[in-house]
Amino acid sequence: MSTNLTGRVLVATSGSDASRSAIVHAAHEAVARGLLLELVHVITPTLAVGPYGASPDAALRRAGRELLAHGEELAHEVEPHVDVTTTLLTGSRPDAVVHYADGAELLVVGAPPHDLMGRLWTGSTVMGIAARATCPVVVVPPGEPRPTTHQVLVGLKTTRHCEHLLATAFAVASQTQSELRIVHAWHLISPYDEAIAERLPSPAWEQEDARVIQGELIDLRMAYPDVQVQVDVVHGRPATTLVEASRDADTVVISRPSHGGLVHHLGATGRAVIRDAGCPVLVVPPLEEGAEVERVPVETALTP
Repeated sequence: MSTNLTGRVLVATSGSDASRSAIVHAAHEAVARGLLLELVHVITPTLAVGPYGASPDAALRRAGRELLAHGEELAHEVEPHVDVTTTLLTGSRPDAVVHYADGAELLVVGAPPHDLMGRLWTGSTVMGIAARATCPVVVVPPGEPRPTTHQVLVGLKTTRHCEHLLATAFAVASQTQSELRIVHAWHLISPYDEAIAERLPSPAWEQEDARVIQGELIDLRMAYPDVQVQVDVVHGRPATTLVEASRDADTVVISRPSHGGLVHHLGATGRAVIRDAGCPVLVVPPLEEGAEVERVPVETALTP
């Protein structure tokens, strides 16, 4: 298999269990796409002393190089023929990863842990990266990969500006020879209205929403005739519905809200799905969004 050295799958590692799962996932993706795999680790500058600028000390650099070396060994264990390079970055973790990942084909990170302290320590980093990266981001939960179900799950909030999300999902389903399940969940804000809705037949607009979604799929069905598609418009909270459905999926595909300026967010549903999904979550950035790319201090991880 030839490797395209002009493209790369980037994986950010911190040495955690979720980072190990992310490396395994990224190695498989790099081989499947014929791309270079690049492992990065961010070290935070130490405080400045006197007139000298802040810079990571030798112990941090050495620990970072060792961590990346272990990550490279793991990548070669699961994919012996993958081409791997490693890089140390300096700065704030989310900032450094987001800026360095600009132009990558895919960025892979480990999901934040479920315990409170773990979420406080790593959650803001993972969510910050997923909210701001200009390339697609896969968030991988810790643990061994589950048996393949050959289902790609898409969370569809609205049919407005959904073309890029659906096209990405179709491409993933075609590449992995999977069924594509599109879920649009709705719920009412008022608890009283919700209680009434649970006892009534499905409203007519559920069928109308399904019809509109089917209309958005016409061109994609023609482009990907091998992909079987199921469309479900269901009554339920979107985050809960997607997390439960993720137990039967290999990948959940969600979009990120379009925003500009200094405001970056995933939305409550996106954060909940990333935190609790039982399979990797692919976050698709808006097409129209650009990034202000800054220079990130880099040193080769193999430098003695």
